[in-house]
Amino acid sequence: MSRIGWIISFLVVTNHFLNAQRPFVCQGDYYFTLQARQYNELFSIDIDPSSNLVTFTNLNIEPGYDLNAMGYRSTDNFIYIIDQADNGLIRIDADGGLTKLRVLTELPNLRYFSGACTPDGNYLVISGSPRDFGFGSANINLVFIDLRDPAYPTRQVTLKDNPFLFFDMDFDPLTGICYAYDSNYKTLLTVDLNRGTTSPVGRAGQPCTSMGTLFFDAFGNLYGYGRPDGDNLQNTLFQINKTSGNLTVRTTGENADRSDGCSCPYTVKLEKKVLPKTAAPCSDVIYTFVIANASAIPRSGVQFYDPMPAGFEILEVLRNPFGGDIIDTGNPNELLINNLTIPLGIDSISVKVRIGENTSGLYLNQARLDGLPASLGSFTLSDDPTTLAQNDPTRLLVVPLFVDLQSQNRLVCEGDTLKLSGSQVGAEYLWQDGSGNISLNVTRPGKYWVEARTICEVAYDTIEVEFSPPLIIELGEDRKVNLGDGFNLSPDVIGLGPYSYKWTEADEISTIKCVDCATTIVTPFCDTRYRGTVTDAAGCEESDFIDVVVDRNVYIWIPNAFSPNGDGLNDYFYMAGRYEYNIEAFEIFNRWGERLFQTREIQVNDESAGWDGKTGSRILTPDVYVYRIVLSFIDGSKQYFAGDVTLIR
Repeated sequence: MSRIGWIISFLVVTNHFLNAQRPFVCQGDYYFTLQARQYNELFSIDIDPSSNLVTFTNLNIEPGYDLNAMGYRSTDNFIYIIDQADNGLIRIDADGGLTKLRVLTELPNLRYFSGACTPDGNYLVISGSPRDFGFGSANINLVFIDLRDPAYPTRQVTLKDNPFLFFDMDFDPLTGICYAYDSNYKTLLTVDLNRGTTSPVGRAGQPCTSMGTLFFDAFGNLYGYGRPDGDNLQNTLFQINKTSGNLTVRTTGENADRSDGCSCPYTVKLEKKVLPKTAAPCSDVIYTFVIANASAIPRSGVQFYDPMPAGFEILEVLRNPFGGDIIDTGNPNELLINNLTIPLGIDSISVKVRIGENTSGLYLNQARLDGLPASLGSFTLSDDPTTLAQNDPTRLLVVPLFVDLQSQNRLVCEGDTLKLSGSQVGAEYLWQDGSGNISLNVTRPGKYWVEARTICEVAYDTIEVEFSPPLIIELGEDRKVNLGDGFNLSPDVIGLGPYSYKWTEADEISTIKCVDCATTIVTPFCDTRYRGTVTDAAGCEESDFIDVVVDRNVYIWIPNAFSPNGDGLNDYFYMAGRYEYNIEAFEIFNRWGERLFQTREIQVNDESAGWDGKTGSRILTPDVYVYRIVLSFIDGSKQYFAGDVTLIR
């Protein structure tokens, strides 16, 4: 089992009032509080390398506190948190010790779940919601606790016109923007601290009903540990797109209900990527080293070192915006740069590397940055961003040079193009027409060959290309239907299966039940054209169209008299018609405009739902009465009817 580099720790503190607390080391770690019973406990989190599932390890810290609304302060590397039992402000150190700084007696009687320290370290900002919250409840305020003043004064801002309920918030270390996640509408929010307003980001209805914790990394990536739709447990790690608000599940793990968290992204981190990820001996790859500095100040005198695998050769540093001095170590596989200056923000170094001749298999290696202050851990190792685990080595698979045309599609659609592809990026290619690209576009049958080369290997393959059998799709004759009627679209297809299907329509309103089924049901609202497209096993496409005319005449009959005398004939006044449309509203008035009868959401031809000549239980006398009827249709349109009816006894 491998420890996540960004170790997530669930904090509980003991009642040790220490005079000198030891600060944390800011290395991009994440911290959580988790209330397992009546108090908080401390856990570390691991990821099982075989399953990629999050697991917790209990560190068995002494219980006794109800902790929430926490933030990591960048200027002193302590965690600040609220004890829910008495609204006490607590400072936590790296040993799990606590100092209760002050009881904030002036705070309103709310439950403070959400908290974060501002990026400048000046304030712990917390937000409260009603203690008996439920759907429709909302965060009421923002409380600014001044951490610079030993009296820890507070200032409160009321959240204006706020329908949102959020259990945590955090600040982007690169932009300073504050984000939260609303559990009422399941949407990402930005929080304007100065105005006391919240604004949704992207669409509502994200796949998480409650997000107990939000945290950033040094690259400005936003994550949350929350409860997914349809689940009663907070057990899912989400990555959150700050622009669209969309949530992506990264992994799942143990339950962490009633938790809160914070992170320390105010550090220097290093990512290492390689392209291509699979290459041949003697070919070239590009390594890219992305450096994020979210530590508040530029860092100078930093050393970069990457011992590439034995047999690799560093050919060229393609890009280096950080300056410094490249040192010749005497080993062609080692890159050493001294005296880098790393400004705030994100930038990258790119290096061209040649793979050795006698190399094969999976190669793992890491770069490192040294010369960082002790408060940032003195050094950092590179991380492979394509994996879930952090601070893990970057993977490059070296396989013998080969080309494989035989396993590719050999059928070309008439009038279309077939792409034949080489197998490995980085090799040099020669096709039978003299072209040297990694792929060749083919439009006609014939025999084709390709030769692939590196400086130490050669590979060759051929393929015989043929025309694909003709593909035919037929949707049948055009149709005429009544408004509200649905019917099947089922094409006749001749060709080389298996097939895939796609249904589209001319109108923007969606009336197709299944857009990728072989047979689908359509319910058109107006005259429209449907298009069915079939793709065969060779990738060839053919389409056919069917035009549909919709009869929107409602064919309604409303009587002008009825006799509710119990003889079984004309005892009810109701709307009759050819089709059972929805009646949204059906009302009866007397000649002075007094409403005598009302019903809603009934159907045409439903006699028993009509008017029986009474108002309540009182039988009305014969007279002329006024009706008002509203029909609603499947396309959202309405039709209104009004007139008079004579009641006869």
